[in-house]
Amino acid sequence: MSAINMDLDKQFKFNFKRDVIIGGRTYHVTFNDEMDNALRNLQLEISDFYNKQTQISEKFEDEMNVEERKNYLATQQKALLNDVFVALDSILGVKGAGENIYNYYNHQSYALFKTIKVLRNTKEKLDGTNEARQREKHEARTAQYTGKKKRVNKHAIANKKRGSQK
Repeated sequence: MSAINMDLDKQFKFNFKRDVIIGGRTYHVTFNDEMDNALRNLQLEISDFYNKQTQISEKFEDEMNVEERKNYLATQQKALLNDVFVALDSILGVKGAGENIYNYYNHQSYALFKTIKVLRNTKEKLDGTNEARQREKHEARTAQYTGKKKRVNKHAIANKKRGSQK
């Protein structure tokens, strides 16, 4: 009896490491679960920031004067920027990386958010999350358009069972 050898490393060819050039510097980034966690935490912080802005509208308009509003918004923005700096430092693996990017792009938070978006999209492409999301969207559209037509729906299900859909 002979043993069957399987070299899954050759089959998968996983490579989650990339060199990322941003802000005039090169960072060696590994797109892994730790990075995903940092991105998810940052996303929650950003969401919380925007939720706070909408929840305080009555208090903001009725109880705060203009100076208090300015101070409040400045404090909130500084806290958000600090969260972004910490996340980028973690993701890029270099302390001060987030602030360096911010300084390089003339203190534009847009550059930070765009960097995070590109890193997130790259991670999703590498780990297959993007493909799964696209497949779910396609299935939802198929169900929407074929749900009322039984004949077409049966045909779509038959094609799916045959493996015509990846």
